[in-house]
Amino acid sequence: MALATLSGGCAATDPDSAPTFHDHPLSQHAQNHAQHHTQQHAHGREHGHRSGRQGGDVRSPHYPVNTGTFWVSSPTDASRRLLVEPGAAGPATATVSVDPGDPRQVWWGTGAALTDASVGLLRDHPDALRALYGAYASDGARLSMLRLPLSATDFSPEPWAWAWDGTRPSPPSQETAAVDLLRGQILGLRPGLKVVTAPWTAPATMKSNHSLRGGSLAAGAETAYADLLAAQNTWLKSQGVPVFATTVGNEPEWSSDYPSMRMSDDQLVQVSRAAGPRLHTLGVRLWALDHNWSDQAHAAASLQGAPAAYDGVAYHCYGGRPDAMAADQVPRMVTECTGTTDGWAGTFAWDARNLVADAVTAGSSGLMMWNLALDAAHGPVDTGSSYGCKNCRGLLTVTPEGVTREPEFYTLAHLSRAATPGARVVSSTSTPGLAVAAFRNDDGSIGVFGQNATGTEQVVRIEVQGGATVSYQVRAGELFTYRSR
Repeated sequence: MALATLSGGCAATDPDSAPTFHDHPLSQHAQNHAQHHTQQHAHGREHGHRSGRQGGDVRSPHYPVNTGTFWVSSPTDASRRLLVEPGAAGPATATVSVDPGDPRQVWWGTGAALTDASVGLLRDHPDALRALYGAYASDGARLSMLRLPLSATDFSPEPWAWAWDGTRPSPPSQETAAVDLLRGQILGLRPGLKVVTAPWTAPATMKSNHSLRGGSLAAGAETAYADLLAAQNTWLKSQGVPVFATTVGNEPEWSSDYPSMRMSDDQLVQVSRAAGPRLHTLGVRLWALDHNWSDQAHAAASLQGAPAAYDGVAYHCYGGRPDAMAADQVPRMVTECTGTTDGWAGTFAWDARNLVADAVTAGSSGLMMWNLALDAAHGPVDTGSSYGCKNCRGLLTVTPEGVTREPEFYTLAHLSRAATPGARVVSSTSTPGLAVAAFRNDDGSIGVFGQNATGTEQVVRIEVQGGATVSYQVRAGELFTYRSR
């Protein structure tokens, strides 16, 4: 199917205005961003568990008063994506109950990574950036977070790292290009943006194999690496980059033939003890792990070994289950998950259950996907790597013919409408077959994110304790968001 251009439109009637896009379906979501992730990610999507917060009487008829805005996005009908729907009259067939008086964790926001691939594709597409980060774009994702690599990744045409003489860091052209795009365009679209930084590798001189590709942090290099991590974030802050948090390294339990680096639990503790106080002086949080749900034991080891250094834990979705996060006694969030070639229906269902409903129940304070944008060939990628992801999917696909929104764009767009940064997660229950998370926003509004996985069309009644009761029609498989006035 030919990709549509920016001149297309969707059926949203949200009063805000922004450039519109057409959508096209892709095929199967079978694997993630590297060969070692493939089976883990497919297993997670096949076996994602259900939230325990379910229930609700659906027998009584209800005739609604429209006291908010309700959006739906269909996995099959492109005209029903971020479509604003009126209230539905008639008996409810499914129920969501929200208790705003039972607050949980603070919500930080939604986002994705500004990889080298994304920088190259987005810098000449201001309309695409507006669709991603425009705070009030009617058909936009309204992202509020951004993950910034501090080295090359598998989505870098060539490996790179910062130069470091032990005193002053020297960012390479790839890093400054990302910073220029962030400062020149993205910050103007999204006031209050939270940037989360993460290195994939240390400089080769600090590595066991003296290469940016693979290997481990060399024994004895922990202090130098901590110095570099603190200096990198200091430089970024001096350039006006609003760094919110950083991690010691992306996926420290893994190395491959693209820029990557293993670190032992002991090394992670040493680096964190040395870097943590300096990062805190900068106002930058330090998060543990930055790896899979299945690696929670490594997060626990870091928190035990350097309790004063860490402010939270970062998780990826490629192994384990989201309820593993519930064991942490510090804030946590999902900082990476990618789509590959799964279809729209499967993506909506898996994302809503695992990345939102179950993750939020387990304490997640935000959700970031992997690449902001990729091209039609799922790149550009590191051509020197055999194991980097060859079929990852960005939030947007950018080609000379135009820009296409992918399913993950809509997962984040619905979540962003339910919860603005600073919201509190609140208790909710729902009819079986609905994946739901609820929020109380700073402006007093209630937001509900959901997905209808019942297999049939439902009239969903949303009951807010002490507030309104409203009903809306949701077709099978659709994402939905309610935001009270």
